[in-house]
Amino acid sequence: MTGTRDQLIAALRREQQAADRAEANKLRLACEWADLHPAESIVPAMERWEDADVLGGEGIPEVAEFCIAELGLALGTSTHAARLLLAEALELRHRLKRLWARVQDGEVQAWKARTVAKHTIALPPAVAAHVDSQLETRAARLGPRQVENLVTEAILRLDPDRAERDRQAALAKRYVRITHGRHGIAWVDAQVDTATALQLETAIAAGAKTIETDEPLDLRRAKALSHLVKGDTTVVVHLHDQAVGLLDNTREPVTLDQVADWCGQATTVKPVQVIDLNTHHQTDSAEVPARLKRQAELIFHTCAFPHCTRPATSCDTDHTVAHDDGGPTCSCNLVPLCRRHHRLKTHTLWTYDRTDPQTVEWTSPHGLTARRDPTGTWEP
Repeated sequence: MTGTRDQLIAALRREQQAADRAEANKLRLACEWADLHPAESIVPAMERWEDADVLGGEGIPEVAEFCIAELGLALGTSTHAARLLLAEALELRHRLKRLWARVQDGEVQAWKARTVAKHTIALPPAVAAHVDSQLETRAARLGPRQVENLVTEAILRLDPDRAERDRQAALAKRYVRITHGRHGIAWVDAQVDTATALQLETAIAAGAKTIETDEPLDLRRAKALSHLVKGDTTVVVHLHDQAVGLLDNTREPVTLDQVADWCGQATTVKPVQVIDLNTHHQTDSAEVPARLKRQAELIFHTCAFPHCTRPATSCDTDHTVAHDDGGPTCSCNLVPLCRRHHRLKTHTLWTYDRTDPQTVEWTSPHGLTARRDPTGTWEP
C-alpha cells in the first residue's frame, strides 16, 4: 500500500490531471508537426509519389502525406490512428476554436474534444461553428451520446437538406440478417428505423413480463421474441418549436417531417396532457404517484448519478430526504436513480443534495463532489 484511501484518491486525481494535460499537449504538438509539413513542402522529385493529404473539414490546410507515418511511429501507433489523431487535432484548432482553447486551458478533456471533432469533420463550416458555439460552456459535462445529439440537432437546424439526404441514405441501408449456428441457436442482427425498433422493444419487454420464472432477464426477453406478435407501442415526442422536436424514448432530436412520417404509419395518434415541470406537486403517501414519477423523469431524463445514462423511465424514484426521515413525497424531493445508484445512495456513504429543481450535487465517501443536471456532469 502507498497510502491511505484519501491519499490514493488524491494521487489518482493528480495522475488523471497530468494525463489530461499530456493529451492536450499531444494535440498541440501534432498540429505543430502538421505545420512543419504543409502540402508546399513536398519536393518536386516526390510529387509523383507523395500526395497532399486532406485532413479535417473544409478550409483546413493540406498536409504532406508521408509525415503522418512518422508521427504514428513517434506515438507508437498505426499510421491510420495517427491520421485520425491529426485530423481531429486540426479540426479542433482551425474550426472548433473555442473548444480548442478550453482543451489547451485544461477545462475540457482532450478525448471529449476529439469526440466532437470526429462528428464535425464532414460538416460545412457554418454548422461546425454552430456546434463550437453551443459547446463553449457545456463541453466538459457532456458525454459522447449527448455530443452526437447536439451535432445532429445542428445539422437539422442549419442544413436541413443534408439532414434529409442523410436520413434517406440511412433508411436505404436498413437490413435484417439471421445467421444460424450450432445447437439450434441463431443470431439476429438488424438495422431498422427508430420507430420500428421502439415497437420491437416494447413488445419484447411486455412479453418478458408475462414469463414468470427466475430466469435471467435476457433469457426471458429471448423467449418473448420467439413468440412475438406485433404489439402496441408509444412514441412520445416533445415539440419545442416548429422545426425540431425531442424523441422522449431515446432523447434524440427529430424533425417534424419525421414525426409526420411516424404518425402516418401509426394506427392511433393520441395527444397527451403536457406536464408542467415548474409546478410543485405533493402527496402525503410514501408511494410515488404516476404523475410525480413522470415529472421527475421529464426533468432529469436519465439517472441523476454523475455520468450515468440509464433512461429515467427505467429508474427508481428516490426520495432525496427519505420519507421515514420526514422527507415529503413532492416535486422537490424526488429524483430518478437507477437501481445500482439507488442502492449506492441508500447503503453507502454517497450523498446528494438538490441545489435547484434540475441540479443535484453528489459527494463521494472521500469528499469528491460532482453536479449533475439534464445537460451532463461537471465539478462545482
